[in-house]
Amino acid sequence: MKLDETQQWFAGAVMRDAGLDEVDRRLTRGPKLDARGRFDVYRSGYVARLVECLADDYPILKHALGDDAFEDVCRRYVERFPSEAPNLNAYGRRMAETLDGFASDLARLEWAIVEVVHEPAPPPVTTEALAAVPPEAWGDVRLTASKAVRLLSFDHPVNDYFQAVRDEKQPAVPGPAPSSTVVYRSGRTVWRLGLTPAMERVLAALLAGEPLEQALDRAGDAPPEHVTAWFREWMASGLFVGVTPP
Repeated sequence: MKLDETQQWFAGAVMRDAGLDEVDRRLTRGPKLDARGRFDVYRSGYVARLVECLADDYPILKHALGDDAFEDVCRRYVERFPSEAPNLNAYGRRMAETLDGFASDLARLEWAIVEVVHEPAPPPVTTEALAAVPPEAWGDVRLTASKAVRLLSFDHPVNDYFQAVRDEKQPAVPGPAPSSTVVYRSGRTVWRLGLTPAMERVLAALLAGEPLEQALDRAGDAPPEHVTAWFREWMASGLFVGVTPP
């Protein structure tokens, strides 16, 4: 058999259990292990490396599930989604869809953090760019969102749980309760900000590129001074990197 054919078979056997019935024919026995035993060293190492990668991406999920249950979840994930690229940065992107309820929500939050870490984060929109917009045009201004921003809605208060674990507390897994969180990067730091329903409506509209006045109107009966404070904080935190006047 040619080298490339052998390599393709070995990769398929290690990653997808394809062609395992050919192990004894293709591999030789060693001084201590038979052909299958030697092969299993590589197979076990491959799975262990992917489990280690998932644990690095989902430390709070691991805490919530416990070490043994988390490893079981990871091994099922590896079996269902073998690695398809030499770079493992995006390997764990489908974890949330393999889970239910609170665990799925928590996985979505942690994966948003991973994504934001790897996204480019240009400097926030400058005060000069804002000052260049005529006052009478502000209502029709549209903002350009940073790529390093993720706005998420959940069925559980996962950001509160996440923070409690980070604070070295021992929180119980919470029951259902709607929540929303924006995850963003400012410089080299990743931030998580819990949002009220009104804040979520306004921020979602701004991120979608709605005109400023229309987006701010989504605050409903929230006090105007609160809405102004939200807007200033989001601008200063780098959620937006550009401004487009009408």
